[in-house]
Amino acid sequence: MAKTADALGERTQAVLHFARGQGRLITAMFDVACEQRITHLDVRSQITADPVEKARLLSEASRRMDTPRRRSPHDSL
Repeated sequence: MAKTADALGERTQAVLHFARGQGRLITAMFDVACEQRITHLDVRSQITADPVEKARLLSEASRRMDTPRRRSPHDSL
């Protein structure tokens, strides 16, 4: 009975560790998506010839860069 309880405890810890890793992965993927969007806006602003569109794209990219990042609940303080 003790071996079964130990195995169940180890399995529970493994599942919890996996879940924490998945949470960190989701946070990292969200950050990457934000960075990709900013890069996309910056590249589009360099390609466009329309000065109004260029200003709009740069303004949006700047606004997104200045927006505070969501702190991951997985990061230590």
